[in-house]
Amino acid sequence: MFKTKSPRTASELFAANGFRAVTIDDISAQLGYTKTVVYYYFKNKNQVLWTIFNQINDAWAHDMDDILASGQDAPTMLWQMIRKHALNVLEQTAWSAIYFREQSNLTEKQRETVNQRAKAFNENFRTVYAKGVKNGDFKDIPAPLVIGGIIGMCNWTHDWYTPDGSLEATQIAEHFADIMLNGCLLQDKAGA
Repeated sequence: MFKTKSPRTASELFAANGFRAVTIDDISAQLGYTKTVVYYYFKNKNQVLWTIFNQINDAWAHDMDDILASGQDAPTMLWQMIRKHALNVLEQTAWSAIYFREQSNLTEKQRETVNQRAKAFNENFRTVYAKGVKNGDFKDIPAPLVIGGIIGMCNWTHDWYTPDGSLEATQIAEHFADIMLNGCLLQDKAGA
């Protein structure tokens, strides 16, 4: 339980204050334990951060794997992928803040791993988009442009979204999916 609870608590602290400003003492105090207990499970603060990055990558990849395994048509899968990624960024605000702000605090080897996983994540989108182009569902727009636009649009919501705004996270995610999917669909398929 501690090994699960401590990264969650550290995520909140890192998101609110930044990785460099948070100490192991801060994490242990928030958990109600001594720092000795934290050090029993984690070698140092970087290992806590790395654990959080792995949790983020694992969860986000798992969500995409579920959609890809559904065997649905490319437009449906792409819509679901956009919606799910946008929801992950919007609803997991601490994770999003850490993922997009704290990569520079990882070791070089860790950053390489994060980059490889991000490429694999993006490749899932490219694969679905290419399938849709091949099947005549999507316009033949360069995939890096389409996928970069989709991922970028979703990723930057963490910078401006506020939960008390006029739209709920689900509404934003679905609008994003509609906007991007309708921009990719061939004219005779749009609105169908």
